[in-house]
Amino acid sequence: MRVYLDNSATTRPSERVVQAVARSMQTAYYNPSSLYKPAMEVEKEIASFRAILSCHDHVYFTSGGTEANNIAVFGNKPQTGHNGRILCSAVEHPSVREACMAMKRHGRRVEEIPVTQEGIVDLECLETMLKEDTVLICVMHVNNETGAIQPINEMIALRDRLAPMAGIHVDGVQGFLRVPLDLSNIQSYAISAHKIHGPKGIGALITKKASKPRPFTYGGGQEEGVRSGTENTPGIAGFKEAVMAYPAEANSRMHALKITLYDRITQAIPHSRLNGPEVTDKRGAPHILNMSFTPVRSDTMLYALEGEGVYVSGGSACSSGKSKLSQTLKAMNTPRSDAECAVRFSLSKDTTREEIEYAAEAVIRQYRLLSRYVRR
Repeated sequence: MRVYLDNSATTRPSERVVQAVARSMQTAYYNPSSLYKPAMEVEKEIASFRAILSCHDHVYFTSGGTEANNIAVFGNKPQTGHNGRILCSAVEHPSVREACMAMKRHGRRVEEIPVTQEGIVDLECLETMLKEDTVLICVMHVNNETGAIQPINEMIALRDRLAPMAGIHVDGVQGFLRVPLDLSNIQSYAISAHKIHGPKGIGALITKKASKPRPFTYGGGQEEGVRSGTENTPGIAGFKEAVMAYPAEANSRMHALKITLYDRITQAIPHSRLNGPEVTDKRGAPHILNMSFTPVRSDTMLYALEGEGVYVSGGSACSSGKSKLSQTLKAMNTPRSDAECAVRFSLSKDTTREEIEYAAEAVIRQYRLLSRYVRR
């Protein structure tokens, strides 16, 4: 049996998405900037999808979540007219964290917001950090490693009281369609198609109309001049189909299966460690479960599970395949011995109970085998 539980890295495109991409390439291949009717029909389709994503905000299509996050950080235009401080949570995705660090190397003041042991922004610390010179706050919607849902509404309230001119950028790649969020009080929100069964190479940045970012690439003026270049029309067509086809009941199903997976494992391996909020806690996303099986190291468990046809990860897959200690778990003050043994299971709308049962048995079997041979 083959069980794919690395859906936070990428998801399998649905058949409807594949068909939409094929139709776009075969019959709707026209450049949307051209003025004849077939090309204008393609432009209308793109415009209709922008309206679906947001009726009241700007939507800029990008090559994915990384570019969307980069545009939000590098393209930020402070409303205060000065280059004030940027606050970034300590558990951000590399596409946000590294962008902020690049800003720091160019002279901007960047500070990390600490998180709790569950990986959730420490609101008391944030309250002391927020000053009138804060111009941008970067925070994830859902952490890609632990599934922790960040308290964005509470952060907005603190922003409104202490730094009302600061914008809030939310990396929504792991939260979009899976965890609801009101976008009306944030400056920008990044999303990616291949995390929701769409094609790779297409994402979007949703921004307030008053918060148009600085141009990221220059050329023909597409995407309102923010990101020039001919639109990825097959990608956009597939992205639209992925959004339209995403089932409303998927999230509750995934959450139930996540709890089943956790329960099966902890019954057999009671001293395994949960990294992130409790599985029944509303502060945890429905599709991500991170656990440590100390003393079996992550890479050892990953290879063993692969041998059983179960595909998982040790954390983020967005660092060029590098194996290193998770920055997220480090920020959560997870003991190094546990962080080195962390495994992430991430579910999708297609995950079945049979797959979860099989994966749990494989984890238990491999743990019992491998833990005997670990050097003490």
